[in-house]
Amino acid sequence: MAGTQETAASYAMLCRDCGATGHVGSFTPIDTCPSCHSLNIRVHPDLFSLSIAHVDCDAFYASIEKRDNPDLADRPVIVGGGDRGVVAAACYIARQFGVRSAMPAWQALKKCPDAVVIRPRMAHYVEIGHQVRTKMLSLTPLVQPLSIDEAFLDLAGTQKLHRASPAEALHRLQQDIKRDIGITVSIGLSSTKSLAKMASDRDKPDGFFVIGSAEAEAWLASQPISVLYGIGKSAVMRLNRIGVFTCADLAKGKVERISTVLGSQTMMVMNLAKGIDPRPVVADREAKSVSNETTFSQDLSDLKSLETEMEALCLKLSSRLKAKGIAGGTVTLKLKRANHRVITRSRSLPSRIDKAYQLFDIGRDLLINEVGNNNKFRLLGIGVNDLGKAYDARLFDLDGGEDNRRNRLEAAVDRLHIKMGSNVLRTGRQFTKAIKAKRTTDEQIKQPK
Repeated sequence: MAGTQETAASYAMLCRDCGATGHVGSFTPIDTCPSCHSLNIRVHPDLFSLSIAHVDCDAFYASIEKRDNPDLADRPVIVGGGDRGVVAAACYIARQFGVRSAMPAWQALKKCPDAVVIRPRMAHYVEIGHQVRTKMLSLTPLVQPLSIDEAFLDLAGTQKLHRASPAEALHRLQQDIKRDIGITVSIGLSSTKSLAKMASDRDKPDGFFVIGSAEAEAWLASQPISVLYGIGKSAVMRLNRIGVFTCADLAKGKVERISTVLGSQTMMVMNLAKGIDPRPVVADREAKSVSNETTFSQDLSDLKSLETEMEALCLKLSSRLKAKGIAGGTVTLKLKRANHRVITRSRSLPSRIDKAYQLFDIGRDLLINEVGNNNKFRLLGIGVNDLGKAYDARLFDLDGGEDNRRNRLEAAVDRLHIKMGSNVLRTGRQFTKAIKAKRTTDEQIKQPK
């Protein structure tokens, strides 16, 4: 448990089994609950005063599948996969074999050949996610979703409403979700969003971890910089190359040197390494979505033509998202076959996106599995939901490498389009499409009436 301070006058105590609360003297540490003698207690001097939480569903997709099929309770479960697919989620048993989200399915099955592989049921997961979200909103209107299965909560000022501290209210939330929905969540409680996010990752599954303000910098000091929420692997590698390995290295490093890696985000990231994060929890209560779709003049079946149409839709969708300053956490592909049957495929993401190339990459992955077998399509659509502010989509753009190059390229193209119009620069696919359209028009004009 983070945050023991021998100089504190007393420690607040919460039993996660019976719910008992109280205070114990700093010189009389306890290991068990005075009421039920459980070892499952949380003791911290700031336990009842902290109010920023990160609530994260544990192995969400896999947990739902195990809930719905009790025979899977003791078996390794992988959601996603297929011959060319990737792992969307893995239960904690499968993770013990080294299976991780986004791992190619063949590699996951090589590590865990006895795993049960289940096709994702996104609509079902979204419905359960909304049930969890409703539980969160019963505690506070300040709920900021990050994805279908996690959110920040600000419970400041709710003590009178709940007749309990935020910690007690969050403990009840955990119990309610487990009882009413049948899955577990892990909770990180702290004074800032970034600390709360890191705290929830420290105690899984069904965890409850606390990081106080006074101890934050000391607690972070020995942690690897990869613990900071939002830093990509490439940024970690580049910081490592200049001798920055721990949060203490980052917090105490020379600004001039670190800025060669982090650029304009340097001071923000250095502050995060000290436990400083002034960003508020921003409420996002309504389920929103933004999408674009097109109906073809003739049914399309080949991947190349469908990719061209999808790219055009992604460019438009990205422009709309950027204009509104928002980004999406779930990408949804919509197809209508020649027989008017509508197909939708979705993918939830670890962080929100607004870039056209990101939308296209994910949309194309979803599309590939539907093309073939003589399938013809009359309509194609791409959209996003689980929307939030774009500045919180990626806490900072530090992916580096190829992604960083593509981010800079897209930003440069956006600036050019704003200045000179959307037709001044086109992708190869869109240029070829425009040439073909012009040729068709010219041929129609030349035909005798």
